[in-house]
Amino acid sequence: MRRLVLGIMILWLVLGASAPAAELKIAVIDLQKVVRSSKAGQEAMKKLRARFEKWKAKLEAKQKEIQAFQEEMQKKAPLLSEEARAEKQREYQKMVREYRAMQEDAQFEMKEAEKKALQPIFKDLEKVLKELAQKEGYDLILEKNMPGVYWASPKIDISEHVVQLYNQYLSSKGAKK
Repeated sequence: MRRLVLGIMILWLVLGASAPAAELKIAVIDLQKVVRSSKAGQEAMKKLRARFEKWKAKLEAKQKEIQAFQEEMQKKAPLLSEEARAEKQREYQKMVREYRAMQEDAQFEMKEAEKKALQPIFKDLEKVLKELAQKEGYDLILEKNMPGVYWASPKIDISEHVVQLYNQYLSSKGAKK
């Protein structure tokens, strides 16, 4: 964070010292908002939600299975021998371990799926932002939610404009295919 702030300050000093009359044109962008609002982002989130729901259903089914096993075990516990009770307890613990492993698998798979779904979006957004910066003369475009950016005037937030440009970019990209 200190490096980022230091880098911005150095950039500001260098640009300010070399061109005192020139003004910096700075903008901020909320990447999360852009992704959520763009057509590609909405489509990616829809697919991720469907995948999440499948995992959620599997986990809930396993949880119900464990709960039913535990209830049955508690009902039958007084009738079982010590050895049989210990065996049921081991079986229950095994089911719980399997459930936890399943949870970890779900979390890992969801993170990987999210990364895979969002990576091409960020790559395209980078192209759109570079083109926007060159066309409209921006010296600096910052991510609104980055460390070191504590406040930014809504006047310099170009998120909505980027959503429009990105959707146009996707339309033209799709038309070329």
